[in-house]
Amino acid sequence: MDFFIFKKVIGILVMPLPIIILILCLAVFFALRQHHRKSLTCLSIALFALTVTSFAPLSNTLLKPLERFYPQFDQSQAVDFIVVLGCNHINDSALPITSQLAPCSSVRAMEALRILQFNPQAKIVTSGNVGREAFSNAYMTKQLLIALGVSENRIIQVEKSKDTAEEAQNLRQTLDRKPFALVTSATHMKRAVTLFKQQGLEPTPAPTEHLVRESDYPNMGYYVLNAKSIYHFERWWYEWMGNTWVWFKHLFD
Repeated sequence: MDFFIFKKVIGILVMPLPIIILILCLAVFFALRQHHRKSLTCLSIALFALTVTSFAPLSNTLLKPLERFYPQFDQSQAVDFIVVLGCNHINDSALPITSQLAPCSSVRAMEALRILQFNPQAKIVTSGNVGREAFSNAYMTKQLLIALGVSENRIIQVEKSKDTAEEAQNLRQTLDRKPFALVTSATHMKRAVTLFKQQGLEPTPAPTEHLVRESDYPNMGYYVLNAKSIYHFERWWYEWMGNTWVWFKHLFD
């Protein structure tokens, strides 16, 4: 198992839900062994953790500063390249390209297209590797952009990067220190900018796919425990670990 796969597996295992499930399994184990006090303790911890992570005011309060760390892209700023970082996709020829790309990839492509309207001289750079699929995320994002009217000769496809750090390394030569917009999910932007700056690049952040969108007229449903809030908490937790790892790793570079 290479380090990339090991890192991904560990990242999944330390997410809130797997940890909660593990604690619940311990509660069952202790109950079967007649250790009722330990079982009740584990059950209480799991219930508390599940309640906390599914409470929107908490998860959104944690996630919002991360997503708003950089403002939206200033359309008056000229760029030569629009870099779209890879996300997720599947290859299923029975589905339209819009369904094969994960929402994170589609939204990033839409933001790149929006920026392109104000920078007619710019080129879009799509990134993202193949993974276990037949075609790379860079290729699939390119196909969506072409379907939406972008000329193929305005798209550069870079598809050999496994993660954000490799994307920054592999794109350094293509960008050649020219001004560029960096398009990725708002939760991911802080870490992405740090990694690109470590490669001597100066990206202009163009965050998108904001998960925390606050209405001027919130309703009572906002305070009801829900699965979406667990996802928001997981995104904050994942990026907190990612940013901490980047900081720690850079200390020894």
